[in-house]
Amino acid sequence: MNNKTDTEEDVDPTRRRVLAATGGMGLTTALSGYLSLESMREKETSEQVEKLVEDMSLAEKIGQMTQISAGEVGDDPTSFLETYQPGSLMYATTDDPSQLAEDVNELLDTAIATQAHDIPPVFGIDAVHGNNNLDGATIFPHNNGLGATWSEEYARRTAEHTASTLRATGYPWTFSPVADIQRDPRWGRFWEGFSEDPYLCAQMVAEKVRGYETSDSGHKCAGATLKHFAGYSEPRNGNDRTPALIPYRTFRNIHLPPFHAGISAGAETVMVNSGSVNGVPAHASEELLEDVLRDRLGFEGMVVSDWHDFYRMVEVHEFVTDVKDAVRLGINAGIDMYMVPAAGLETDSVTTFQQHLRELVEAGAVPTERIDDAVSNILAFKETLGLFDDPYADPETAAEVVGGARDLAYDSAADSMTLLQNDGTLPFDPDVDTVLVTGPSGDSVANMMGGWTLGWQGVGETLPPAITPLEGIREAVSDSTTVVHEPTGIDEFENEDAVHEAASDADAVVAVLGEGPYAEEHGDTDTLALPAAQQRLVRTLADAGTPYAGVFFAGRPRGNDVFDRLPAAVMGYLPGTEGGSAVADVVFGELNPGGRLPFTWPTGTGQLLNVHNAYPTPIFGSGEEPPSSSQEPLFPFGHGLSYTEFEYDDVSIAPATVPQNAASDQFTVSVKVRNTGDRPGDHVVPVFAERRHGAIPSPMREVIGYDRVSLDSGESTRVRIKASIAPLATVPGDMFSQEELQVLPGEYRITMGDAESDQILTIK
Repeated sequence: MNNKTDTEEDVDPTRRRVLAATGGMGLTTALSGYLSLESMREKETSEQVEKLVEDMSLAEKIGQMTQISAGEVGDDPTSFLETYQPGSLMYATTDDPSQLAEDVNELLDTAIATQAHDIPPVFGIDAVHGNNNLDGATIFPHNNGLGATWSEEYARRTAEHTASTLRATGYPWTFSPVADIQRDPRWGRFWEGFSEDPYLCAQMVAEKVRGYETSDSGHKCAGATLKHFAGYSEPRNGNDRTPALIPYRTFRNIHLPPFHAGISAGAETVMVNSGSVNGVPAHASEELLEDVLRDRLGFEGMVVSDWHDFYRMVEVHEFVTDVKDAVRLGINAGIDMYMVPAAGLETDSVTTFQQHLRELVEAGAVPTERIDDAVSNILAFKETLGLFDDPYADPETAAEVVGGARDLAYDSAADSMTLLQNDGTLPFDPDVDTVLVTGPSGDSVANMMGGWTLGWQGVGETLPPAITPLEGIREAVSDSTTVVHEPTGIDEFENEDAVHEAASDADAVVAVLGEGPYAEEHGDTDTLALPAAQQRLVRTLADAGTPYAGVFFAGRPRGNDVFDRLPAAVMGYLPGTEGGSAVADVVFGELNPGGRLPFTWPTGTGQLLNVHNAYPTPIFGSGEEPPSSSQEPLFPFGHGLSYTEFEYDDVSIAPATVPQNAASDQFTVSVKVRNTGDRPGDHVVPVFAERRHGAIPSPMREVIGYDRVSLDSGESTRVRIKASIAPLATVPGDMFSQEELQVLPGEYRITMGDAESDQILTIK
């Protein structure tokens, strides 16, 4: 993992006011971008964009700042588009790829014809794990599954395929990737994040940005959106869109790095956090959107709101008394485009938004310069996508492109499979006489997919292409094996006698457990236990006396109450189209699982927040009993077993001493890894650093590099990982300090994967 950070001469002083004012250039600038591979780009407005902004009327500019649902256009699109001149449309009305492309082209023709300067709207959509809104689209694992692969190549490749389908169907803008850190599994959007670790998350985010924005005929194929800026994933009570209270050190060290990595990778747009942080709605915070996003992180692209979030300032946050004042605060804070896509809110419709903004500009409450800046950002985004030259979809190839990349769907799902525990039960013999498949997800497409799959809350009557565990197991076992299916419900278990009898008669049992699909606040929970029905199912299988294993399809750690009764357990996350094949191949030994948890698996909600990079907790000496709330998790961050064994030897680092002022310097961590078992397998080698003593508390462990290797039985290799000291940076000073990041001098313990020995890195 090579890191390159920006230098002082890369920074545009007109967009870095805070750094200049505080004298925080040089080392600070480098540290602020410690996870990037490129320098910051400087905003360069083209002559075409400048001329358009100069010539446009106020009504046209406000139109460009408006995003609405294509479903709002109605039966008279000419009149609607002429009246509102929206800069962006989202979510057309069909899930058929070719028909969608035709509908988009028809709307484009109408919109351009009604626009005085022939500016096309940009179509955007939540294509978050494939083009997941279209019938026939290949669905990839959700982000927590990609994080479990510890291979950012999958993030890039799945995004590349998604971008090609977006372009073909006329939607060159995706509201992805999520750069939010996984901190609290009670939160209904936990599965949308890649990891609880800022380094691992940042690598995934950056590569997904590069995948979406791959070059196509001189323009970016699709625009990426980093979301939700920032601090969204740590609401104080675990519920979506509720207040977050985040210390500045945590905000800088944990929440900002993935966003900065995505910005450095070239992300064209940023979507704002729907919640509030430290008492202020993110959409109203000039400090967040200008001082932090623009000045500290160097973002020069377009900022879009989340769904109806000016309205939320009034009705949810109670920050202002009317939507007009919310519009004033949001636009002045730095929102370039407002997402006001749905009907039904009289106080927050496309009509009221545009009227409010026009009145605010005419009264001088929103400066004309702010409007021009916003429109420049929007038009520059469209120009980067090549929309002024060719905004149209390709109906002839749309359906063909949308259904591709099935091998990639399998590989990414397979490499995410994480063996949590195993007493030797797995893998099962594919030649057994009878296999029972049971549980709520044994033959459920919906439960494999999660939310944002042909529907916000998951699939309905239309199903994406998929191979369920039942179907995969039928393919994985021998022709002479009988596969029996006894389904159960997520919250119901009415066939206990039938399941017990089938399990008693079988030679192996696979119970596919977990959650149903959900998204956002609908997924908020106050428990990590499985529903009582599934707990009873596991007890029933234990009583039957047949070898059995559990597989979990879930968007977060669930089931801490059943692991003491499971001889073996596999975390399958939300694996998508090829999830059933991947599960079957793991359970029956065709595939050796190599995934590692990208998050900590706590014993329950009483242990939250329990993360590997928390600040140190009390250490109890001999004779002292730890309290019942001990932070030892059920499974630690980075946990993942294998059907073979790996041995470490000869760990070293070079150089062992690094100057404090060389924040972008790297050092090499090296270890010899040998597969000592009788099966080939993949092995993830994470590199951790920790600093346990000093004037400023540091997180207990930070990932500073990693690699994933494949080794045959008996094979060995030397793994060399380029690591950086920069993720060790912290905010110095007293408890309310907002000083700039520093890597503090001292000794840091460096560990690699499962190696027992460690090395000391000295920073002087």
